[in-house]
Amino acid sequence: MLDYYKGMDISFLQEYMEKGMKTYDLDGTPTDPLKLAKKHGVNAMRLRIWHTPENVPESGGYCSLERTIAMAKKIKQEGFDFLLDFHYSDWWADPGKQRKPMAWENLHGTELEEAVYTYTKKVLCALKEADAMPDMVQIGNEIRSGLLFPDGELPDYASMVRLVNAGIRAAREIGGKELLIMIHLDQGGRYFYLKDWFDRAFEAGLSDFDVIGLSYYPFWHGTFNDLKETTKKLIQDFKKPIILAETAHAWRKSKNGFIDEAQEKIAGFAASPLGQRMVLDMDNTIMASLPDKMGRGIYYWEPLCIPRGDEGGWAENMGILDERGQAMEAIHSFEFVRSDAKPELPAKIYKPQRLTVQVHQNVQLTEEVKVLYRDGNIQSHKVKWENAGAVKADEIGTIFVKGTIDGFDGFDRFDGLNDEWTKPVVQEIEVVEKLMSEKNLFADANWDDGMTQWETSSSKNGVNVQLYPEFEDPFPAPPVNAVRVEGVKNFTFRISQKKKNLAPGRYVLKAQYAGIDTTGVDVHLFAEKTNDADTQNSELFQAVIHPTKEWQEAEIHFLIEEGDTLTAGLTISAPPVYGMVRRFLLYKEY
Repeated sequence: MLDYYKGMDISFLQEYMEKGMKTYDLDGTPTDPLKLAKKHGVNAMRLRIWHTPENVPESGGYCSLERTIAMAKKIKQEGFDFLLDFHYSDWWADPGKQRKPMAWENLHGTELEEAVYTYTKKVLCALKEADAMPDMVQIGNEIRSGLLFPDGELPDYASMVRLVNAGIRAAREIGGKELLIMIHLDQGGRYFYLKDWFDRAFEAGLSDFDVIGLSYYPFWHGTFNDLKETTKKLIQDFKKPIILAETAHAWRKSKNGFIDEAQEKIAGFAASPLGQRMVLDMDNTIMASLPDKMGRGIYYWEPLCIPRGDEGGWAENMGILDERGQAMEAIHSFEFVRSDAKPELPAKIYKPQRLTVQVHQNVQLTEEVKVLYRDGNIQSHKVKWENAGAVKADEIGTIFVKGTIDGFDGFDRFDGLNDEWTKPVVQEIEVVEKLMSEKNLFADANWDDGMTQWETSSSKNGVNVQLYPEFEDPFPAPPVNAVRVEGVKNFTFRISQKKKNLAPGRYVLKAQYAGIDTTGVDVHLFAEKTNDADTQNSELFQAVIHPTKEWQEAEIHFLIEEGDTLTAGLTISAPPVYGMVRRFLLYKEY
C-alpha cells in the first residue's frame, strides 16, 4: 500500500482522446495526459469496468474488459498504482441504481454468486496475463444501498454480503494478500449511515478486505467538518485505512454544468479554479491529518476532461482542464505530500448571517463567527465591531458594519464563494419599515392534529414516515413539528395540500428542508394549479432543493387567477436516505 494516494479516475480518458482531446501543461506546452499527471505528483489511477457495455448504446462500448486492459497497460507502464472499480453492471452503478448485467438477469442465489466469482476471476486473470494486474480492487461501486438489484438490495444484508464475498474470494485467489481490496460507499461525511452499514455487513459475514473507500463531494456528502469527524470515528471503530475514492469540485459556473449555484454555496467554495484547488487542499489536509497515518489519500473523479460543445454534464465544469485542455490551478494539489499538511491554517471565515430589523429598533450585532480550518475543524471566534454602539437603524435600507476577529489581525479573511481575501468581517443589516407577519393559508401547517389535513403518498415498501417534534427556545414552548421520511431502499414520497377559492394575486410558498444528498436524490418544493375553465391542463412551479443537514428554506412565487385550484407541497425521489420537512407557509404577497 502506498503511504499516500494522489489518484485520478481516468475511465473516460480513452473516449476523450479518441474524440480528439489535446492536453497542455500549465505553461501551455503540449503533453500526454498521463505524463502531465505524473509530472505533477499523481501516483495512482483508477478505472471502472462494466460487464458488457455494448448492451447499453449510451456507453459507447467503453469500460469493457478489452478497453480496460488497454488503458491498464498504459497505467502500469507509466509506473502508477492501479485501482480497478468493479461495477458489476453493464453501465453505471451508484446508490440509486445497481442493475444486474443483462447476462445475469435470470440468475439468483448461488448461481448469481458463482457468476460474480467467475467474472471477477476472469477479469483479473486477463489483466494479470497482460502484465496489467491491479494493485487494488473495489468489489462494487458505492454499494451503500447494495449491489446487483434486486438480489443484493438492502436491507437484505445477508444476500448482499454473500455476493460481495464471492468477489473477494475470486480476488484473493488471483492476487493473494498483495492485492488490496476496497469496500466503497458514498456519503463520506455521514457517520451514522456508514457505521450502521459496516456493523450490519460485518454481522452478516463481510470479511477479508483491506481499505474503506468513501465518496466525498462537498456539495452532496456533508461539510468538511463532517468528513473529518466521520473518518476519525470509522478508523476508531473498524481499524481500516481510509481513501477518498471519489472527490471533485467545479472550476466554473455553468447552466449546463454538473452543479448549480445552490450546491456551490453548500460546498462553501467558489466554482472557480482557485475554489477547486481549495477543495482538494482541504481533502488532502483532512486525510493526511487523521491519526496513525490511516488517511491514505484521495482520487479525483474524472479530472482529465474538457467541455465539448453544448453537451454539458460533468465535463462542462468539473475537470481540471480548461476549454482548450490546459491544466489549471487544481493540478498543484496532486503535488501534496504529508509534510505539506498545515491543519492549523484557516481555510475560510464564514460570513455572519444577514440581520433584518425594523426601522428605529435596536440592532444586536452577531457576537461570534465560525472559522473553518484546513483539517476540517470549525471554531467560533469573537468579533470586534467598529463603532458597535453607534449602529442605528434610523433609515430604511442596508447597513454594513466592519469588524475584526480576535487573534486574526495577521490573517487575511478568505471569502470562499468569491475567491477574495479581505481583512474585515462584514455584518449586513437590512432595515425594513415593518417585519412581515404573514398569514399562513395552509391548514394545520405544524401538524398539531397529525397529518389529517394533508395528503401523503409514497412507494410504500420500506418507507418510514413519522412526525418529529423539535423543541426550541424558549423552553417549554410548543414543539415545531417536522415530517421525517426515510427509505431503506430507493423510494418516492409526496406531501401536499389542496387549496380552492384563493383570491387572485401573487402568492409565496415556503418550506424548510434538511436531510441527506447524494447521487439520485431529487427533492422539489412544488405548486401546481389548475383552472375551473380548463381542468385538463395544469401549470407547475418548482424549486429544486439540495439537501444539507442544516435546515434551509426554499420558496416559490406564482400568480393565482380567478377559478384556480392550487395543490402545493413537496416531493422526494431518492436512494436510501432520510429527509425532513417543516414550516410549510403559503401566503398572499399582494
